[in-house]
Amino acid sequence: MKRSALLLAVLVAVTVAEFEMSVDEDAMDRCHRGLRDGRARCGEYANLPKRHERERLARISRIIKRQSGSMPCDQDKMPTDKYEICVKCKNGELEGDACAMPMCKKDDTECEECMKKGGKPEDCGAQMSGGGPDDMSGNGDVSNIVFPTLDNSTCLSISWGTGKEFNADNNFGNCVKMTTNATHRFISSNNVPDFYMNPYCPIGLGKGYCVQVEIDTGKCFFSGLTCGDTNNGPGTNDYGDVWVPQEDNYAIKLEGDPTLPNRPGDMYDASKVGAAKTNGPAVGVASNGISILGPNDAGDVSIDGAGFQLNCGGHVTPPMGNDETTGETPSGPPKYHFHKAAECMEAFTNASKGLAAGAEPNVHAGLVGWATDGFGIYAYQDINGDKPVVDECGGHFGPVDTGEVKYHYHSRVIVPYTLACQGPSLGKCASTQRGTSYCHTGCGYEVCVQPGTKQSDLEEYLAKFDDGWLSKYTVNPYNSASTPTATILALITSAILLVLQ
Repeated sequence: MKRSALLLAVLVAVTVAEFEMSVDEDAMDRCHRGLRDGRARCGEYANLPKRHERERLARISRIIKRQSGSMPCDQDKMPTDKYEICVKCKNGELEGDACAMPMCKKDDTECEECMKKGGKPEDCGAQMSGGGPDDMSGNGDVSNIVFPTLDNSTCLSISWGTGKEFNADNNFGNCVKMTTNATHRFISSNNVPDFYMNPYCPIGLGKGYCVQVEIDTGKCFFSGLTCGDTNNGPGTNDYGDVWVPQEDNYAIKLEGDPTLPNRPGDMYDASKVGAAKTNGPAVGVASNGISILGPNDAGDVSIDGAGFQLNCGGHVTPPMGNDETTGETPSGPPKYHFHKAAECMEAFTNASKGLAAGAEPNVHAGLVGWATDGFGIYAYQDINGDKPVVDECGGHFGPVDTGEVKYHYHSRVIVPYTLACQGPSLGKCASTQRGTSYCHTGCGYEVCVQPGTKQSDLEEYLAKFDDGWLSKYTVNPYNSASTPTATILALITSAILLVLQ
């Protein structure tokens, strides 16, 4: 028994020494910031009191430096409530994260500089001078926005049948322009795809445009139309329908806020996320300027449910005359748009073209475009080529192709193809659906994080918006790496069992 006790004491001593050398840096950082959870219990660092205190004091020092240096308490440049907080921080009445908040004034004329120092766009308002709207008050109105200008003599006059103007040398007639300012990106597009498109009929040449379920439920908006009938108007020939250039415009925030209190949102909404668009059914826009629409066609049935075959994940709207499409009721000549994954875009072919051709299937997929809420839409694969673990909306938190951790969406081969709601879903996607539900199954938790994501990176990203947000929701296990403590305890247990045998 003495021998057993001696061996146990030696094991414990070795364990403590090893633990001193194997600190979980992420957990230690959480500990000294006061963020205690299952992954960071400060009691685990009881044998490191000096380091813990040093880290805590260093953090407080950084906060004080931020407040006294780049973010001084300026009554003339701060809202009243933030000025009062700033003064209390200066006087020591407040400390910690409460003193690390952005201090930009809503009407600060130097708002861009303010944001460079840590302010958020919503703290700065929407100062849209210099190429953008003067006011993005959230009503989705585009009448006061100055969008990039398309060349009417080429971009909006080209037609599918104009011969050599319509080929790879001319990007197949595609025109898209984008500008940005401090808070938004502004996109103008002629909705002409940058790849070849054959004449199209959704059901067949000489057939109509609605499947039976749309007819039975009164959701057929195209009764009386026959595909291939040249009397249908612009965009129709003897073989089907082809695109007609039509300008659409988008104003989308450069960075979406996943902590907004009204999440999840309707996938078609623009007003609640500080955006604006001219194409009502769009849920986003691809980097080539093509609108990304929801998972269903005009009726309340998915593209796959209707049996429609799409060219690069998209097709043209039925020929509805000369009036351009406005709102969510179909009208106007045929307009090309995406519903499903645009697999001919580089973000997809970069993984699918074959290793011999330089494919990279084992990295995070590239950017496809942007959802109206400001979050990026990416192709199929996640980090290391893994399958994305997404929430009910179709998005999740995790590194993107640049390595930055963000909330973002992934294209999928199944409904909803891109997104079913504006996320994060928080387990409430069904509340955003207008009829048929197109929600994903989700990950089983309110918030979904891609496995392998660094906890410290996720916290740093969320701290830009609300560093206490994540603690309000259930989160899937995403950091599977065992901690030094867990490893050491397992070794101790095994050693003790061997000794006592």
